[in-house]
Amino acid sequence: MLKTKIFYLILSVMSALVTNVFSQNDSTYFKSPKKDSEKSKKEFHWPEKFRVGGNFAFFSSTNATFIDISPLVGYSVSDFLFLGAGPVYNYYRINYGYRYSFDVYGFRTLARVYFLQSLFFQTGWDILNRSIYTIANNQLQKDRMWIQNFWLGGGVRYMIGANAYMFTSILYNLNYNPNYSLYPNPYIQIGIITGF
Repeated sequence: MLKTKIFYLILSVMSALVTNVFSQNDSTYFKSPKKDSEKSKKEFHWPEKFRVGGNFAFFSSTNATFIDISPLVGYSVSDFLFLGAGPVYNYYRINYGYRYSFDVYGFRTLARVYFLQSLFFQTGWDILNRSIYTIANNQLQKDRMWIQNFWLGGGVRYMIGANAYMFTSILYNLNYNPNYSLYPNPYIQIGIITGF
């Protein structure tokens, strides 16, 4: 089981990294001037391809506190394909009869395929470590466990600038467990992605 988790983690990280190789051209040797239009076509503008976003949330009341810090770094492979990955951290404190708190940490990946300009198909995988509470002999017992989620769904994006957009998506967890999954099924996301 651990080997499978490590394999998925390595596969996710490798899928998020893209390497471009540049070849020399004759103008290097013959010093022929390049036109501006040729430069823009041949040069790779890597900052324009990277995107940052994620989940950043805070909620607090007398009965509950929730903090979500889950940044996402992504790369637009093309106009139609976006790959992203990032760490996940959530903190929960609940006071309903029993007072307890727990945190969740892990890693997530996602891939989006865009079609019809603003619609997208999304798939993702995350592996999260969370606290599990049980009551035994009238005592609250705490343990930790790893949970894997396999997401499948789609959504729509709304451009809010030249290099930023909002999105709304509906995702289904194919590995949903009502006893241990942290998120409802289906899961509705609303967020912002922006570029450099």
